Amino acid sequence: MVTVTCDVCEKTRPNDRIPSGKDWILGFDLELETPRTLRRQLTFLDRWDDRRVLDLGAIHLCCEECRLEYIDRSKAA
Repeated sequence: MVTVTCDVCEKTRPNDRIPSGKDWILGFDLELETPRTLRRQLTFLDRWDDRRVLDLGAIHLCCEECRLEYIDRSKAA
């Protein structure tokens, strides 16, 4: 069993299949580096997908506030 935690506030996502009142946000933060460039892509899915939780670059966020905080932190990087 996998325990999913928010990448901003570290809140734990319930493991039940019954959707809780708030839907979690699944996204991807990927970097592509070549000898001449560094490109970063930040993408958020429109719904949670349990099959993609462990994919490369996956980010897990518990609410819209944490999503905005993650974006703000990403801009500073």
